[in-house]
Amino acid sequence: MRRGSKALITTIAAVTVLAGCTATNTPGDPRPQSTATAVAPTSGSAEPTVDFPPRPAEIELGGISDACTALTKDQQQQLKIDEAISEPQDVIKGKDSPGCSFQANSRPLFSYEVALVADEGVDYWEDGGNLDVVQKSVAGFGAYQITLTGTTTADCALAVDVADGQQLFVSFLPIGDGFTQDQMCQNAAKGAELALTTLRTLK
Repeated sequence: MRRGSKALITTIAAVTVLAGCTATNTPGDPRPQSTATAVAPTSGSAEPTVDFPPRPAEIELGGISDACTALTKDQQQQLKIDEAISEPQDVIKGKDSPGCSFQANSRPLFSYEVALVADEGVDYWEDGGNLDVVQKSVAGFGAYQITLTGTTTADCALAVDVADGQQLFVSFLPIGDGFTQDQMCQNAAKGAELALTTLRTLK
């Protein structure tokens, strides 16, 4: 597996959707190890059950096959991204979604993992299991901030409510030390905000 790819597979999603996995806190090695049984979020209705604000726009993700188009070259430069690798991501159990790993190859090493989930809404995360799930707002869209319970060294993700039964999923994954949990979440939010700006322009 390439460095930085599938962040939520190796940290958050690995814990929530693959039974028998838990995350390790070893710096630079975010891979799961099979030592405990995790509780997975359950799929619910297409609409979030919390009181999210009205969406500024409906962003239909189903027609976008290349998630790397979610961030323009200029936006990638803003985020200090060196490389964009298109690859499916199974953020949702048993479902591959178009994904892109936006990687920074100079220190500190990190990546932004973007998944365009067109067949599961953000209500998927409401039964958090062993995740800390906090309601947020990104560029006027309702969102959930998702972190792994019990650690501040893994990553931080935003699941953004872009349309009924659809979500933009953006995580910030550090490779090794160098970021606090707050910095990870701020970066994830910045990546999500930029991606929302671009996705609203795509047809």
